[in-house]
Amino acid sequence: MKRTRDCGQVAGPNSRQCRPAMMTASNSTTSSTTKAAAAASTPPPLYLAEGLVAVHKPLTWSSQDVVAYVRGILIQDAKDRGIKEPAGRRKKPLMKVGHGGTLDPLASGVLVLGVGKGTSMLQSYLEGDKQYTAACQLGYETDTLDAEGKLVKEAPWVHVENIAAVEAIIPKFTGKIEQVPPLYSAIRVDGKRLYEIARGGDASKAEEVEIPKREVEIFGLQVGSGLEADVIRSGVVDGPVYREKAQALEAAAAAAAADAAAALEMVGVPEDGNAKVEEGSEGEGGKSKKKRGRRNNKKKRESNFKKCLFDEITVPAIESDDTNSNDKLELPQFALSVQCGGGTYIRSLVRDIGYELDTVATMTGLVRTKQGPFVLEDALRKEDWTADTIYEAIRKSQERQIGV
Repeated sequence: MKRTRDCGQVAGPNSRQCRPAMMTASNSTTSSTTKAAAAASTPPPLYLAEGLVAVHKPLTWSSQDVVAYVRGILIQDAKDRGIKEPAGRRKKPLMKVGHGGTLDPLASGVLVLGVGKGTSMLQSYLEGDKQYTAACQLGYETDTLDAEGKLVKEAPWVHVENIAAVEAIIPKFTGKIEQVPPLYSAIRVDGKRLYEIARGGDASKAEEVEIPKREVEIFGLQVGSGLEADVIRSGVVDGPVYREKAQALEAAAAAAAADAAAALEMVGVPEDGNAKVEEGSEGEGGKSKKKRGRRNNKKKRESNFKKCLFDEITVPAIESDDTNSNDKLELPQFALSVQCGGGTYIRSLVRDIGYELDTVATMTGLVRTKQGPFVLEDALRKEDWTADTIYEAIRKSQERQIGV
């Protein structure tokens, strides 16, 4: 009997010709199961949105504090959604977050953040135009050119009779001008940042450093005797009160340090608190030298950063209400509204205005009111920083064609 080649014909149960049809049905079922399993095992996206968002930087926070805080919120959200951090990742954060232009700790206002792919869009915000409102005071100058620094100069100011006298010199500071950045800034000189030199402990070296002039552009400059309500709500340091409280705290800290040093001397312990280790001795476990080296390196790193004396709750700030209208400034205090290009230091601008008035001046408070297309009302306040609000703000920016 001839073997049939037609599966449509009757054949025995072991007929090879019928197996392909049976296997096709089985493969189809297996394929569907595999796809369903693959879909179920597909990890959720790391970012729910990528782009730009404006947040409000509180007083006393550094810009990097804000970046770290927001990154932490987004990382925790990602983990809650099932994202697992790759094993062995130590130095590189799980998620990318950066900012588009530093604000000093004693400044508040608009800080543009990039999330994910948005970090590659931040350069234009570093270089782009910005708007600020500064509170200024004639008569004294500090080493940092703001209320936080040590007093280095004092000069009479009473010959500046009114705000009109300040307004008269403003045209000299509009357009393209040359400016010397503050010693306490992130500008690099001979491979080191200026604030590293300034806080390095060698006062003579800091005084000798030559800071190159830079060309900046001032698009608009206005002098006033009052601060807008939204600027005050953002947070403006009350310069005179800040200096008074800061000096009291620093004096108390110096007295406590002197008492502690005296107590250590009485019991024969060096001021650094470390017992003497004989040369060549490694101590317990042979690790004392390494640990001491790490501690010294940490101290050097920390010495480059000056901790604020106050937090966002205790920092003295200008307030305005129906009974006490502190938003009105009188000489030697005045307000300065600035629209400028990237790289402009408002502290240096205030210093130079003081020199032009034949006195000295210090910036006591600063609010960034605009950065690129973002204004104060766009900026998410700290109490609203959640993963949902941050991602929603990014989507709204994209709808406005910002960062797309």
